[in-house]
Amino acid sequence: MSWMIRRATPKDALFIVDMIRAAADEGVFHPYTRSVDEFRAYAFEAPAEGYNAFVCQVGGEIVGYTDSRVKMGVGRILGLYVKPAHRRKGFGKNLMEKTLDEFENKECHKARLEVFANNHGAIDLYTCLDFVQEGYLRENEEKKDTVIMSKFLRKG
Repeated sequence: MSWMIRRATPKDALFIVDMIRAAADEGVFHPYTRSVDEFRAYAFEAPAEGYNAFVCQVGGEIVGYTDSRVKMGVGRILGLYVKPAHRRKGFGKNLMEKTLDEFENKECHKARLEVFANNHGAIDLYTCLDFVQEGYLRENEEKKDTVIMSKFLRKG
C-alpha cells in the first residue's frame, strides 16, 4: 500500500487531536484538553512562530504525525505519534527525518525533545537517529520522569 509524509493541513486537525489524545491515554503524552477547533486555530490559523506539522498517510488514513517549533536556531520536537497498528514500519523514523530536514532548511544548529523515561520505544527510535540524553527531569507535573534528548545538526 502506498504511503507518504506530507505537511499537515487544517483538514488534518481532527486526526492529529485524536492521536494526541490516544498518546495521552497510553501515558506517553501529557493530558490534552484542547478541542479540535482550538488545535486548528493554534496549529493553522494563528500558529506560533516557527510551528510546523507533518502527517504520515497510508492509503487514505492518517496513521501518524509530528509537530515542532523552531526558535533561536533550535528545532524542538513537540510531539511524535504513530498509531499502534502502524508502528515498527519506519513511519515514525520517516516523520522524524522529515522534521529534521525542515530544521536544517531553517538553519537550526540543534534539535531537542522531551520524552517520558518509560517510553522505551520512542527513546530507542531517537537514539537510532543519533539523539543523546542531555538531561533528566524527575517527577514532572504528572509525576513522571522525563528525558531531555538532543542532537546537533549538520552545518550548511
